[in-house]
Amino acid sequence: MRDYLNWAKDILISARGQGGEARDGSFLELKNVSVSFGRLTAVDQVNLVIRQGDIAAIIGPNGAGKTTMLKLISGLLPLSQGEIWFKQRRLDKISPHHIASLGVTQVFQDIQLFSNMSILENVMVGCHVWTDAGFLSTGLKLPHAKAEEKEIMERAMSKLSLVGLEQKALAPPANLSWSEQKISGLARALAAEPDLLLLDEPYGGLMTSEIEKLSQLLLKLQQGGITILMVEQRTDEALEIANQVIILDSGAKVADAAPSEIQSNEHLIATYLGGRITEGGKLHYAASE
Repeated sequence: MRDYLNWAKDILISARGQGGEARDGSFLELKNVSVSFGRLTAVDQVNLVIRQGDIAAIIGPNGAGKTTMLKLISGLLPLSQGEIWFKQRRLDKISPHHIASLGVTQVFQDIQLFSNMSILENVMVGCHVWTDAGFLSTGLKLPHAKAEEKEIMERAMSKLSLVGLEQKALAPPANLSWSEQKISGLARALAAEPDLLLLDEPYGGLMTSEIEKLSQLLLKLQQGGITILMVEQRTDEALEIANQVIILDSGAKVADAAPSEIQSNEHLIATYLGGRITEGGKLHYAASE
């Protein structure tokens, strides 16, 4: 287990607060952001501001550039043009592990838990964004390293308790349902103590009861001070909990508004949400008719 933890630390560790150049500004801001792959423009001159404490949802058709947007923010893809700012730091000039150390954590659609580690050990991996014990002190089991490992385990258990999986802490990932594995991945991300949580299709593959449970958990995280930016194909669920909805199409931003404004726009509903507004003003999705 220690080898995995040290490996994660080598990738992720950096003192929180270090990063690119600073300036006054909003919580998260994308300025004229574009990225191209050859002749394909995946994100096209997007300007976007995310307020601290909100849940923002990026929706749109397949191939719209939604997941690419998350990867640009977390530093996994380089920009072709533009700037990304987070808490007065410029993100597009620094590496992904520095971005993680600043408080930006991404949860991927493919959770990729370590199959030969317990759920608790998987969550402990996420803690190493904020630890500082080095390889030598850990290998020699020096007092600081031992105290830090104890704190890591306690912090990981607290995150599992937060998401309701403390009873599965010692189980291997294979013993958990798909929903529980997704929640475990979320707990691992929370162990990094993020200020901004990037979620790629968190509702994917979940049943109705599981979706409701996850929605309540995301609202709980928001109330706890975490800002959430999610990409989601299940637009009705995203609209129910989001404060801000961004619609992308062919890499371009076509709408950015509160859910109520999106739901009252017949063109947006017909084009991007697959539904319609009835004479009584009620929104009906095509899938429900």
